[in-house]
Amino acid sequence: MHSTDLAFALLAANPFGGLLVAIPFAMLKLHYPAWVATAMGAPLAYLQVVVVDASWSWLARIPGWQRFLERRRSPRVARLVASRGAFWITFVVTPLLGPWLVMAFMRYAQVDQRRVALPIFASLACTAAALACACAIVPRAFSAGR
Repeated sequence: MHSTDLAFALLAANPFGGLLVAIPFAMLKLHYPAWVATAMGAPLAYLQVVVVDASWSWLARIPGWQRFLERRRSPRVARLVASRGAFWITFVVTPLLGPWLVMAFMRYAQVDQRRVALPIFASLACTAAALACACAIVPRAFSAGR
């Protein structure tokens, strides 16, 4: 593993930028194939979810944290997550807000990681694949005119 590989891993797991920075870096700078950048990028970006979930579980042991959350819970949040469209809402919102923020919101709404793991990971995989396709197609499109 070279330092550039470590840089890719850190970029993909970073909550600010994440896949939007890591996939172009991997393909255009490190010359990774699209499938490698996608296959490595999505699980690394999912690490954000694991960290938030573990941190939330740790905070849940503190009685003061539980009381703080109970005072601020809203029935609207519970209805939103209990709706049938929770998969698609989670899928669409994940690339826009970031997987860490979506997981934090879900834990606030008392939704376990196992319930939202599939839509979050599928969203990250689709985002990584779309970015990889763009990184493969756009440079060729601009160089074809020369």
